[in-house]
Amino acid sequence: MANDSDDSLSDADEVPGAGSVDPADHPPVAFPEEDWAWFLARCGELGIPVPAAKREVVEAVYGHLLGVNRWLNLTRLTAPREYLKNHLLDSLSAVADARFKRLAEGAFCADLGSGGGYPGLPLALWNIKVPWALLDARKKKAEFLAAALKAADLRPCKAFHLRGDEVARTPAASILSRRCQLVTSRAMGQAVEVLQQAAPLLRRHGNLLIWKGPGFAGEERETALKACPKLGFRHVADRAVVLEAGDPERIIAVFERTT
Repeated sequence: MANDSDDSLSDADEVPGAGSVDPADHPPVAFPEEDWAWFLARCGELGIPVPAAKREVVEAVYGHLLGVNRWLNLTRLTAPREYLKNHLLDSLSAVADARFKRLAEGAFCADLGSGGGYPGLPLALWNIKVPWALLDARKKKAEFLAAALKAADLRPCKAFHLRGDEVARTPAASILSRRCQLVTSRAMGQAVEVLQQAAPLLRRHGNLLIWKGPGFAGEERETALKACPKLGFRHVADRAVVLEAGDPERIIAVFERTT
C-alpha cells in the first residue's frame, strides 16, 4: 500500500481533539439558517431531493470534519457556505444522473481517493440502501473515513486503506474486486489514472463518474478516451453542472466498463 504523506500538523500544535478521529471528540456543528436555505434552494433547482432528516446527520458529518481538520489536512474549504457548495452540493450533483437512480440495493459502490469523504460520503447518505466503500491510500485519512461513516451512522459502508489497483491482492477488500456497480472519483488526478484505478473495481457494465473542471475538455479528455479500449471502458457522456450562477461549469465524465 502507498505510504502516507505528511498530512498531519506538528505534534507541537495543541488543538482540541488532536490525534483523534472519534466522532465523540468532534460534535455536530449547525449550519446558519441562511446557508442551509441557500443549499435547499440550489438542490431544488438541480433536482436533488433533501429529506428534512438529512440536516441533522449532515451537521454531524460537518462537525466531525471540522474537528479532525484541525490536525489532519482534509480540506481548505471549511466555512459553512463553502462546505455546502463545494463539498456537499458538488457531490450530490450526481444524484440527478440516471445511473445513480438505477443503483441496485446491496451491491457495492466505491469512492476512489476519498480523502475527506467526497463525493462518496454524501452519495452514501442520499442512498442508504446501497453500501459504499471509501478508499484512500493514506492510512490516516482511511481512519478518518471509517470514523466519518460512524458519524453518519452508515453501518453497511466501509473504509479501506488502499488504492483501486490493490483490491485484487487485498483479502479484506475482495468484496470489491470486479463487483462494484458504480465508482466515483473527485480530485484524484488525471482521468486516465482514475480509469486505471477503477478497472479492478468495476463489474461489467458498471459505471465510473469522474468530477472535473472546465479544463477537462482538452488534452486530458482526449488521453482518457484513447485509453478506454485498452482499459475496458467506453465513454458515455460528459454531464455539465453549474453549482451557482456565474460559476464555471463542473463536468462529470461518465464511463462504462465494457469487459
